[in-house]
Amino acid sequence: MKYLIHTIDGFRMCCDLRVNLRRLVLAIVIVSPSMQVAAEPQPIGVEIRYSVLYGTSEIGKSVRAVVRGNDGLVGAKHIVRVGPLLKLMGEDSYTQISAFRFVDGVIRPIAFEVTDESGNKKASAKFDWNDQKIRFANGGSVEIPEHSVLDWESWYVSLILIPAQNLANRRVSIVEQNRIKVYEYQQPTSQQIQYKGETVDAVKIKMQDVNDGRRSYVVWIYPQLHNIPIRIDKVKKNQKISFVATSFDWVYPE
Repeated sequence: MKYLIHTIDGFRMCCDLRVNLRRLVLAIVIVSPSMQVAAEPQPIGVEIRYSVLYGTSEIGKSVRAVVRGNDGLVGAKHIVRVGPLLKLMGEDSYTQISAFRFVDGVIRPIAFEVTDESGNKKASAKFDWNDQKIRFANGGSVEIPEHSVLDWESWYVSLILIPAQNLANRRVSIVEQNRIKVYEYQQPTSQQIQYKGETVDAVKIKMQDVNDGRRSYVVWIYPQLHNIPIRIDKVKKNQKISFVATSFDWVYPE
């Protein structure tokens, strides 16, 4: 099986979660902490559906797909569709696509794109590692910082692939539209949370905007399910929007 994700277009055409793979569907039934998930084959892809919440009210839905390809190549896509309330809060429907490499525990983005609900491109970026530049579609560019640099989809996958303790107190720059923002991870903590009527053992990871104390992301990953983020809280100007996972489709090698 080949995944040609050297470019965003290649990712669109070739990262089909169902091509030449055996599909294993998991309903979101939380497994017992004693279940030996490690005995399962490592999935090479996953599709995760989220309910977008404001408080306890559902105001949208989203779905994320991640596929590992050859030579450390990874593709990720996130589709967000919001309702009228979220639009009043300044959030729109969008799709994000990312292609990147994961080699020797390091994620290196290749390209990132954001489109609106109609498929019109809103922003994109390419990562030129030879010249150490991030080049934006609007003609602007910035130097690649010395600390970690990601886009939003490679950031999401980093939470799955990189041990939480390795993120503590580190800074990361994340591409947002036609600029980058700098965040700092706090010390991850173990926390039991209520999830679909069950108490589960999760790891809480908080990432704070270093230039804006009102902006942060809090993620709960679930080690029993390959560190899938089961909840993501986006906090901006004292306003919190939550993405709560509702179901998973795993893709395993044949």
